[in-house]
Amino acid sequence: MNPIYLDYAATTPVDRDIAELAAKYMTREYYNPASAHACGQRALSLLENARAELADAIGCVPRELVFTSSGTEAVNLALKSITDGRVAVSAIEHDAALSCARHLESSGVAVDYIEPDEHGIITPKSLKAALKPDTRLVCVMAVNNIIGAVQPIKELAEIAHTAGALFFTDAVQAVNGTKINVKDSGVDMLCASGHKFYAPKGVGFLYARRGVKLAPQIEGGEQEYGLRAGTVDVPSACALVRAFIKAQAHVDEYNAHTEIVSDAFIKHLKYGKPIICPTRTNDIISVVFDGINGNRLAVALSMAGVCCSVGSACSAGSQTPPQTLLHMPVAAESSVRFSFGKRTSVAQAVRAARIVNETVQRFM
Repeated sequence: MNPIYLDYAATTPVDRDIAELAAKYMTREYYNPASAHACGQRALSLLENARAELADAIGCVPRELVFTSSGTEAVNLALKSITDGRVAVSAIEHDAALSCARHLESSGVAVDYIEPDEHGIITPKSLKAALKPDTRLVCVMAVNNIIGAVQPIKELAEIAHTAGALFFTDAVQAVNGTKINVKDSGVDMLCASGHKFYAPKGVGFLYARRGVKLAPQIEGGEQEYGLRAGTVDVPSACALVRAFIKAQAHVDEYNAHTEIVSDAFIKHLKYGKPIICPTRTNDIISVVFDGINGNRLAVALSMAGVCCSVGSACSAGSQTPPQTLLHMPVAAESSVRFSFGKRTSVAQAVRAARIVNETVQRFM
């Protein structure tokens, strides 16, 4: 029997139509968009048309978008552009942002960490407490990748702006289940990564509002307005844009499906305490199994036919529990994350819950 994949928060499969689009451009429109000849200009036209479509989808202008190799690279470009003053970073960010925060600290930039409440929410009160007169940037992810908590981004951005700071949000985990519009949310910077919404791996983007100064992190040519050197992967960029627009058009359908699937999973669990936030997406659930090591349980579940994780794939191999749960009143070391997608069926969710029950019993 094929394993039941419940790790969609780590990566998603590429939709067939998106893969076909990427393959078409890889084999027929493979030209370098920086080349001055006619073929290169055809590739450039495809790239810029895709950029314009993405800009229209999120409410910005094309010049404010930079294609990157990943969400991690986009986070680095956004955060490492701050070279003085202070930044306020939520204590429950993805490892990419927390690693950048440590880098900034080693470079002399002061970092203040914003603590979540007991539900994993960064509240206006906690942000206000973290702000200082010289805070230049606030960083809070839109949807937490461990518990699915949806943060009050618009309100937090307004608070940051009132204090004279820019606001950056990592929306990597948010594209499938929430509407993304930078004009409505008021954020100054936002990033996403294709492989989280059924596009290829190895491509992402950063939105940076006009007037926000970015410092290139990769030296070389003048691609992407001089902000990201290296030949642009036109097929992947076009595939990302198509997948982004597709995901945003089906947010309601996606949420309805993942709610049914996640509810079925929880209903059939006999053990563990699901972490249910008051504002959350339906596609991510971390479950705490008191007295059981989460890493060991995840390995046992994999052997039993359920693919899940204890945290982000980027921190795989670490024995440290997810930072999000370390800042919440739960037994972080006993957690396992289950994440669902549009290919997850109710039958799979029910079968997975039963396998979890059988596996947990062996640890008791």
